[in-house]
Amino acid sequence: MPTISVRVTDEELKKYQKFGPLSRTVREAMDLYEKEQKKREALKKLDELQRKHPVHVSTEEIVRIIREGRNH
Repeated sequence: MPTISVRVTDEELKKYQKFGPLSRTVREAMDLYEKEQKKREALKKLDELQRKHPVHVSTEEIVRIIREGRNH
């Protein structure tokens, strides 16, 4: 398993260790970072698709779809 090295101040170390072992905190932070990047990537692709293929849906149609979803 690869190992990473991170330099932190004593103050940062104390702050992060309040949440448990530093290694766990770093892993969780990396997981959150990865999820955020994937979300940004997906939103960017969605934005591109919406620009290339605009969809025109009326307010009434949106309300109908929402109500339909609630009934099922």
